[in-house]
Amino acid sequence: MPAWFIFRRRALVLASFVVVAVVAGFVIPTRGAAPEQGTLDSTGTVTFDHAIHAGEYAMPCLGCHVYATQSPSAGLPSARRCMGCHKFVAKEKAGVQGLAALFEKGESPHWLRVTHLPDFIYFSHRMHVRSKVACADCHGEVKDMHAVRMAVTMNMGFCLGCHAERNATVDCVACHK
Repeated sequence: MPAWFIFRRRALVLASFVVVAVVAGFVIPTRGAAPEQGTLDSTGTVTFDHAIHAGEYAMPCLGCHVYATQSPSAGLPSARRCMGCHKFVAKEKAGVQGLAALFEKGESPHWLRVTHLPDFIYFSHRMHVRSKVACADCHGEVKDMHAVRMAVTMNMGFCLGCHAERNATVDCVACHK
């Protein structure tokens, strides 16, 4: 066989693997698993019970995720934000005591990440909050979740469907870097 044919066949196989990897990144949902809620492990990772905070106490998402209105990232609360309430509430719980210790050392908690988007995607919480997209539309009813998990498969089809329903742009450069 000619060398150009072998090269072309290898390039086609390599391109096929790249396409499969990209599609898998869109289709396979990210899972977030958490140990017992309200604890702090040796690395400073906090497990957080949204069913208590957002559910039982009806705390709004933007109360903790304060950057969602002004930034691409929603942000995660600092120990200072948590201790604003927990200096008075549930002080006896091990997780709160761990947060208090981090706060005293001037350290931030580490949060378990649930949502991952590919690097080539540009997503702005600010634009979605300003467009009055409810947090639950993408994140599910976290007020009912003890351990937050992916409620929807965040892939291109999901996003395009939502954009079409809301008459939002479907121009590629709006979301792809």
